[in-house]
Amino acid sequence: MTTRRRFLERSLLTVCGCLGLAAAARGAPQERAGDDIAGVWLTEAGDSKVEIRGNGGVWGGKVVWLATPEREGAPIQDVKNVDTSLRGRPIMGLEVLEGFARNGEGTWGGGTIYSPRQGKSFPAGIRLSGTNRLEITVNARLISKTVVWTR
Repeated sequence: MTTRRRFLERSLLTVCGCLGLAAAARGAPQERAGDDIAGVWLTEAGDSKVEIRGNGGVWGGKVVWLATPEREGAPIQDVKNVDTSLRGRPIMGLEVLEGFARNGEGTWGGGTIYSPRQGKSFPAGIRLSGTNRLEITVNARLISKTVVWTR
């Protein structure tokens, strides 16, 4: 009878453990509702990845991977920045998304995106279009352009 009792106790523990995991998994989306855009995203050109993260409801992102991180043995730098004092900073680790706040379901606004290719920051909005697709609309004066990042 002790063997049967041990079997029943183990079975009960296994079932309880599974139920606990299922309950935790079911609650996870509600706890992470604002974290939809958190993670590493491949830019539209495919030559860099940006990690997006939140801090107190404000979202930003930095370059965490470059297809070509060096040129002539040195890290690629922000050579086109309109502020000449910033032209020596490396692109790797550069904060390219700043100041985004959640506007509603699947959208973030009020932030800027920095383009190392142009050396300028532009107002932008972010829209999550599916789990692994991010649409970033960049506003440059009278023109706006949407780029798509994937994860």
